[in-house]
Amino acid sequence: MTSASELPIAVRLGEWSAGLRLADVPGDVQHAAKRCIIDTIGVAVAGSQTPVAARMAAHVGECYGPGMCRVFGSDKRSTAVGAAFANGTAAHALDFDDTSYAGIIHGSMVILPAVLAASEQKGVDGARFLEAFIAGAETAYALGLTLTDSHYMSGWWATSTLGAVGASAGAARAFVLSGSDITAAIAFAALQASGMVAILGYDAKPVMAGQAAKRGVESALLAAQKNTAPPNAFEDRRGFIELMNEGRCDSAGLSELGRTWRLIDPGVAVKAAPLCSATQAAIEVTQRLIEKHGLERTEIRHVRCEVPKLVKISLVHDRPQTPAQAQFSMPFAIGCVLAFGSVGPEHISQDVLGNASLRAAMEKVEMVEAEDLNGPDYQPHFPECARIVIEMTGGAQVADFLGTPTGASESPMSDEALSAKFRKCVAFAGWSEGQAESVLEGLWNIENAGNMTELIEGEMACATP
Repeated sequence: MTSASELPIAVRLGEWSAGLRLADVPGDVQHAAKRCIIDTIGVAVAGSQTPVAARMAAHVGECYGPGMCRVFGSDKRSTAVGAAFANGTAAHALDFDDTSYAGIIHGSMVILPAVLAASEQKGVDGARFLEAFIAGAETAYALGLTLTDSHYMSGWWATSTLGAVGASAGAARAFVLSGSDITAAIAFAALQASGMVAILGYDAKPVMAGQAAKRGVESALLAAQKNTAPPNAFEDRRGFIELMNEGRCDSAGLSELGRTWRLIDPGVAVKAAPLCSATQAAIEVTQRLIEKHGLERTEIRHVRCEVPKLVKISLVHDRPQTPAQAQFSMPFAIGCVLAFGSVGPEHISQDVLGNASLRAAMEKVEMVEAEDLNGPDYQPHFPECARIVIEMTGGAQVADFLGTPTGASESPMSDEALSAKFRKCVAFAGWSEGQAESVLEGLWNIENAGNMTELIEGEMACATP
């Protein structure tokens, strides 16, 4: 008999996903999954108001036709594939969604739109939806650990390459496919893997996120038709690991599947600001220094941001010209703190980017890579840390370091703060307080929903402005 460790990766993931039952998932893991769902729906609704999401909704309407699955931010419905494409784009349009460092993946915003679309098409209940989301997330993060950070560091955008695989497993679980069919779905997604980190600062980034969600649903649908795909899509000498990770593979990434839950360990980081995760620690420590020392923002002469390599290679636009570039700019992030005191969805616009006070504040910000922050005392514990040195016009200096911002798994955002973020996001899209509270209550108790379509139509639909 072949042991589980000797089976192809797609088979192991497919069989595990098919056998997952919500009753076997620890309560804290279920709670972590609900937090991801709430956060992702909130940022997707806010993101649906952006130009790129509006363009994608129009594109989906033209190219994917009508269906039964809701497109956020509108009264439109599309096919499962089309809705996943549109909603995945919206979920990443503000770069406000969560991050897992099990492979450096924005997992939820790819997996949730795929699982939601499949659940609406299939008409499953909330418990099955939650089960499917957990299957997709654990699949993606197990793969992230298997391929290690080398996959992302070599230029592949793991959110797209591995996120689509997680989305395929989640969607296939929502469609109630067998283990062999989920294996085929995972293989289809792996064979189509694509996405390069060169997308940073362009509309291509949220669009590729939407495409990853779409590929997940489509892979599950292809498998449901009994189309075949190679179960050794990862291990084949012409397969994923060899071609897209130079043969590097850490089997430990899969060995704890279902025993160590990656939604808890290493956990998922939730963002406090709608910018790349590499800015979050720097924003928070800058705000903390200003508040702690009672600094007048207008009297700040210079801000030096010392960061590790991962932050340096992620924030590539020192002088952004578009909102998309601004989301990958340390001068923009800190400039907003200096000019406005905070960074919110309302600041991600061309008008704000052209604000004279903001442009002047951005000129005061310098980002440099600090070699000590790449060393073993900081990595891998603080992958996107920041040391901030603020110099005042009179010459005085204050400095501080932050390894993990609020929202990181080591310093989690409270449920109350997460709900507050959700309310702020949906208010940005024009929802009333009553609508927000109705949806929040349903999502915090999603496992009790009798039918996902009824939940979406009864709560989400009524909240469409």
